[in-house]
Amino acid sequence: MSRLLSTRSVPVSGSLFSGGGVGDFGVEMGCGIPVIAASEIIPSRSQLISKNFPETRVFEGDIWSRHDEYISFFRSQLDGKRPWLLTLSPPCQGMSSNGAGRIASSIRSGIRPKEDDRNRLILPGISILEKLQPDWFILENVRRMENTIIRNENDQSENILDCLGRRLHPLGYSIRSNILNFSFYGVPHHRERLITIGCRIPHITKNVPCQEKIFSKKLSVFHPPFSHGIDGCPPLISLRHAVGKLPTLDSQTLLVDPHDSLHRVPRWRDNQYFWMKNTPEGKSAFDNFLCIQCSHQNQTKELVTCEKCGEFLPRPTLIRNGEVRLIKGFKTSYRRMKWDTPASTLTMNSGVISSDVKGHPDQHRVLSLREILILSTLDHPRWKKEYSFEGIKYGRPKNQQGFSCKLIREVIGESIPPLAMSCLVNHLRGLE
Repeated sequence: MSRLLSTRSVPVSGSLFSGGGVGDFGVEMGCGIPVIAASEIIPSRSQLISKNFPETRVFEGDIWSRHDEYISFFRSQLDGKRPWLLTLSPPCQGMSSNGAGRIASSIRSGIRPKEDDRNRLILPGISILEKLQPDWFILENVRRMENTIIRNENDQSENILDCLGRRLHPLGYSIRSNILNFSFYGVPHHRERLITIGCRIPHITKNVPCQEKIFSKKLSVFHPPFSHGIDGCPPLISLRHAVGKLPTLDSQTLLVDPHDSLHRVPRWRDNQYFWMKNTPEGKSAFDNFLCIQCSHQNQTKELVTCEKCGEFLPRPTLIRNGEVRLIKGFKTSYRRMKWDTPASTLTMNSGVISSDVKGHPDQHRVLSLREILILSTLDHPRWKKEYSFEGIKYGRPKNQQGFSCKLIREVIGESIPPLAMSCLVNHLRGLE
């Protein structure tokens, strides 16, 4: 590995595990820094990058196999100089609490190996950082990553952040890692992520020297101060402020706004509609003990029918083989959001009412595509151009508008909000 790279860098960026380039949109549109290369294994995501970043070289496929090409491209484009920034958002399913639960269940049933290979994708990412040595790198992932153990390049178990420090500290990097909730930076939904930032600019690292323990609960100098929700700052942006003026929709009677094809929602089944129609703002349908027929206030937690009149309660109920019981699930499912706080975390299942806190505050539906675009800040007035999902095939299209609803929800659910990324990058530029 060469350590004789030019001391000069070029004000360009590259991304790894790029998704659909949503975070890159914040780098290029919000900060004016060209993203010259991206790497993504899923074809629909790489097609989105090509569509929205026509000047960007997209390396589609497994990063293990395209690792050398990615490095060679940067070296040829920059003539031996270093990129200013590399961003990495490796897959989080093996690290997130939701993913961990599914994985643990699979392990117990004997259908999944104990090690999640997706957690090891950080290794080719570190190798690329070693070889290209950008001035800055930003590693974004779920908060649980701070405690994630992987099998490293020496076939030994090691904490991911410890591995990062062991390999990059000798190259002059100072690295700091904090958990950030992006709602404190003006993003109108709660999204907590572990943001790990490395720098190798000498006059900065002199004042922020490398340290063995990378993670800290205290905000580091590499992480921007909060802009919302603390003393002297504007309040957090609420769901009402962000999308409260959009036209009304209904999951059975009005699925699409006739004037906006992206303001659309999936249809609910009759039983889902019954449960949620009787669920107030901020509450879960599991909390519905009031009988709609006789107004009796039931008390027993496992009841599905009224103890007084026998009618079904508006609670999530499963009928199978003559057995009637409550649906098993977290009590955050079948729950409505609150108007006057930021929205709940946008996930890949934003269109599924049985997922965590996905109900609209008072309309009988989940959030529309337009609403999640706004809440993700991908549909933000500060961007000079519009990010487009049109023309990319994914799943079974449900409409004739030229976009995949499933693709929009999944890409937004797995991406760092572009406004948050632009806040991070502009802060780093200010440190120089």
